Amino acid sequence: MLTTIVVAAQGYHVVAGMVSDAQSRQPLARVSITADGVATVTNEQGRFTLKVPGARPAFINVSMLGFKARHVAVPSDDSPLDIMLTPSIITLNEIVVRADDAVAVVRAALSKVPDNYSRSSVLYKGFYRETVQKRRQFISVSEAVVDVYKTSYEQDISREAVAITRGRRLLNMKPADTLGVKIMGGPVLPVVADVVKNSEMLFYEDDMPYYHFEMDTPQKLDDRLQYVVHMSPRQQQRYALFYATLYIDQQTLAFTRAELTLDMSRRLPAMEAMLVKKPATLHFRPRELSFSIHYRTEDGVTYLSYVRNVMRFTCDWRRRLFYSPFTTISEFVVTDRQQQAVRPIRGRDTFSRRDKLYDRVEYFSDPNFWGPDNIIEPTETLDKAIERLKRRVSAAASPASDESHHK
Repeated sequence: MLTTIVVAAQGYHVVAGMVSDAQSRQPLARVSITADGVATVTNEQGRFTLKVPGARPAFINVSMLGFKARHVAVPSDDSPLDIMLTPSIITLNEIVVRADDAVAVVRAALSKVPDNYSRSSVLYKGFYRETVQKRRQFISVSEAVVDVYKTSYEQDISREAVAITRGRRLLNMKPADTLGVKIMGGPVLPVVADVVKNSEMLFYEDDMPYYHFEMDTPQKLDDRLQYVVHMSPRQQQRYALFYATLYIDQQTLAFTRAELTLDMSRRLPAMEAMLVKKPATLHFRPRELSFSIHYRTEDGVTYLSYVRNVMRFTCDWRRRLFYSPFTTISEFVVTDRQQQAVRPIRGRDTFSRRDKLYDRVEYFSDPNFWGPDNIIEPTETLDKAIERLKRRVSAAASPASDESHHK
């Protein structure tokens, strides 16, 4: 996975490697990797693979919040890349900040959205993966290459749409499992979770008085200083509010990142935000609902680049002693972007918010399934789980297995 190779027949070059913290030597997850207009992010183990159309790129750009951005040369001998990022050190003079400055910064950033973000429609190509784990065991993994049609940031999200261009279901739930978990509308994540565009998710005007705003120490992203603003609920509503950390570029006032965690202090509102339906005799206990939304600025315009959603909950059947913890993780990364002659996605191709990706794609074991498409590299744990399933499927499909089965 750390080898850099040329795949000339398909017309693209593969750059792969690992990104780590130069001080701790620990791998860094969700680092942005870009080159010649295409992009990906590192997985939980710091690994990445970037497929660049045409010849070998001269450089790749590597960036992460809190670290110095790097412009890394791609070696001509195709050797693997071992990239170290150095934490940014910010020296600040003593300042005095009023409590209402945080609110003013957020409101100023909201007023600058039409100036900082795209004023025309954009068609994003991206990679989406969703996994469901019962304890530490993967019970469902689905992934797809998707097209995302997003309108101008001067408009709402009503005309935005997502289409699946290709996808696969990597794992099946075991027959012995008494409970299956599916995610509804997962690939629509880049539409729903874009808090800058879908402002009612976090910046609904009627909810603003119910939040407490607080400034924190500035951070650096792509070597640019960011305001850091914390939001926390100060008054409960009939629905759950979020705890949020916002990163805002100090020069342009563009939102560059948002980290959201749903308030879990009241079970019923939290459950309503997560659960679509369940068996009547099942107890559902919400534990976490969080979002991480990243943006990237190019040529003075800020675009969506990455979204991650995590849900944790426990379930148990009535009158049973044991409960089962579940974790679902959904990730979307923008791998390419089209801005010329962009057309809306046709209605018949649209992935509905009520659709489930698991039901829309089939099991596929071809190792070259993705071809030139950029994906998020699977972690070692996920990779091993996929290989185990492939062996089981191959064994089940063999003539000997069929004969034994009929006996």
